[in-house]
Amino acid sequence: MTPMRTAIDEYLDLRRALGFRLKADERLLGQFADFMEHRRAVHITAKLAAEWAQQTPSTDQNYHAGRLRAVRSFARHRIHDDPMTEVPPTDMLPRRRNTFQPHIFTREEIQRILAASLHKWGGATPFYCLGRYTMYGLISVTGMRVSEVLNLDLGDVDLDAGVIIIRNTKFGKSRLAPVHETTRAVLETYRDARAAHLAGREVLPFFISEPGRRITHAALGRAFKRLTRRIGLCDAGTPDGPRLHDLRHTMAVDVLQRCYSTGADPERRLPALSTYLGHSHLNYTYWYLHQNPGLMTEAVTRLQHRWEASP
Repeated sequence: MTPMRTAIDEYLDLRRALGFRLKADERLLGQFADFMEHRRAVHITAKLAAEWAQQTPSTDQNYHAGRLRAVRSFARHRIHDDPMTEVPPTDMLPRRRNTFQPHIFTREEIQRILAASLHKWGGATPFYCLGRYTMYGLISVTGMRVSEVLNLDLGDVDLDAGVIIIRNTKFGKSRLAPVHETTRAVLETYRDARAAHLAGREVLPFFISEPGRRITHAALGRAFKRLTRRIGLCDAGTPDGPRLHDLRHTMAVDVLQRCYSTGADPERRLPALSTYLGHSHLNYTYWYLHQNPGLMTEAVTRLQHRWEASP
């Protein structure tokens, strides 16, 4: 194994010990090591890194920026053992700013979604409808990721304690999510319907399809898209529209809005919200604040009041 590949393994092991999965980085850095060996290059240079990052044709500026980011992160680690390493500057192949705005559902829209999910569209069975109703509702009140809901196993939902165990999440950590009594009651109703549907069969997933298998992210996303089109939240002729994941955004924004409306200090609540949402860093939670004009207005208003009150 070359020193470059040994250094890559050490770098990945170190960052994974901190909770990062780095599947994409492992693949990209392996390709970069192939490139360096082919070029008979021993030291990372900004020129070589940029050449490799743009080696694969793409019209997406962020694709090349993402490839270079993986090398840049590794180079920052590598330079401690190899002082001849060059760390590619951050303004080299910069990312194009994402202008995507999540859809923040109103309370009335969420009520329409939940009510419509119980409607037997296209001859859907009551068990199918109850499952969608429960999953959509669970995401909207807990802010769980769609994948976290779908990965729940029967033993992860402790209805006696009113707690959901979310295992091996996006950043390789597990957490507990307490749920309100009303949410616990809905989960209990679904669990009983699930047991009746299985008629004695034992399957691991908590949320299951009609045949008793784990529901896929793609299938649930398509079902949500069909539902939002049927109730007029999404135009049938366009691919855009509210996403299922936007229910998570809505929950986070709603919590912060209630902090402002009740006079609570959002800064003090953010660490708790960040932990509940399963974020690895507060910066990810701050993103909800920055992406929502209403929250930004509240933040600016509060800041102005502080200035006016200061001597």
